[in-house]
Amino acid sequence: MLDTLKKTSEKKSVSKITGNSIEFESLATNISAFSKVESWVKKVMYSRLDEIKNNSSPKEFKDLSDIPQVPENSSWSQLVEEFDTSIAELFMVSVVFTSQFQPFSLLPLWSNEKLNYWAGGGKEKDQTTISPTIRTILFLLAGFDSVKRALYLNQLIDSRLIKEQVLHVNRAETETFENGILRVSDEHYCSLMTGKKPVIQVSADFPATLLTTNKSFSDLVLKENTKEQLNSLINYVKYSNELYEDADFAKKVKRGYVAMLYGPPGTGKTLTASVLGKELDTPVYAVDLSRVVSKYIGETEKNLEKIFDRLESKECILFFDEADALFGKRTEVKDAKDRYANQEVAYLLQRIEKFPGLVLLASNFNQNLDIAFRRRILTSIFISPPGKEERQYLWNQSIPSGFQFEENHGPEYLAETYQLTGANISNIIKLACLEAKSNGSDILSLNILSKYVKAEQAKERN
Repeated sequence: MLDTLKKTSEKKSVSKITGNSIEFESLATNISAFSKVESWVKKVMYSRLDEIKNNSSPKEFKDLSDIPQVPENSSWSQLVEEFDTSIAELFMVSVVFTSQFQPFSLLPLWSNEKLNYWAGGGKEKDQTTISPTIRTILFLLAGFDSVKRALYLNQLIDSRLIKEQVLHVNRAETETFENGILRVSDEHYCSLMTGKKPVIQVSADFPATLLTTNKSFSDLVLKENTKEQLNSLINYVKYSNELYEDADFAKKVKRGYVAMLYGPPGTGKTLTASVLGKELDTPVYAVDLSRVVSKYIGETEKNLEKIFDRLESKECILFFDEADALFGKRTEVKDAKDRYANQEVAYLLQRIEKFPGLVLLASNFNQNLDIAFRRRILTSIFISPPGKEERQYLWNQSIPSGFQFEENHGPEYLAETYQLTGANISNIIKLACLEAKSNGSDILSLNILSKYVKAEQAKERN
């Protein structure tokens, strides 16, 4: 299979796979890496099965098979480097990935009646094949050696691969950790196969979304002093790792940076966060409040824990839009509801302080935040509504090339006449272009524009 891919890659370097262009060379490299780890898994498995067959003592894991040398430029080697995996952790990923990609490779484990308990294994809903559990991994690592099993269990419980959800452990509340069914997350499964950089998708296990934009830093229509304040945030992301390598600096200066973007709706707070991420080549994850905030006691903290656990060791920016919904002022305790609401704020304070990366909060009014949070904000940046010059620039930049403004009622007139935000202007242009097109025209007349200006102004009043 690998040879076929390599020959094809000489004729055509890029192919369309699942809607994305993927270089065959990268695909071949990752399949080559998987071939090696699959062989490793199978050698270990058959060695353990031979021990059962021959009723012999369990061997040391390192004596069962040589550790595979995966290609340096493969996603497998990148995973090892990023998570600093132990041999046991790499083996665990290898077993679980093999069970998903080649499900029948591990079938001998569950065909031996003597191993019904020791080899673990289970089925999730609507699943036809058996999946490995933590118990399966422990058997392959240690055989029947109870001391070695305990040592490996201790190592796997604290694994970053599980904590950061590279591997999901699915188990019922009544099941022990050892009986948790293992599955490689969708984004890392795709990455280990194709070589694409894993992108965490919003889900019940990760209630946050990746912010993206096609805008650049130069497209931000902000006051000069606002852009200067943003430089502090940029410098932290760029140079903090280098600074904290100095032990004395790390001892005296606490990690983490909390910044606040505040101002009226439509002034570009979310866009600013997106552009910062693009400028710094750093992913920006926006907390999905609809999936996080819960009326049930303790659920909000649990949902937030999933985000912090997964991101606290990654280089990223964590963005809280409408931050006052989570970081609102604590109130006098009059009933149990008030007490638990205050506990949520206290929990957030603790986790924000521990987060080593840049945390961006966005709100219409910074006074709405709890005073303890405001004290922890290193930089507060007011994103002001655009002035006349900024509005004129926004009108100029927003109109598509196939349209034009009516004579004497162009950007200068519109900027002078209407006090609007960038979001307002974008909405007006969109609706005006649609109406002009329906009339067979490319002119955005004042008559059309003023109608949608009034509609935007009405939204602001409501």
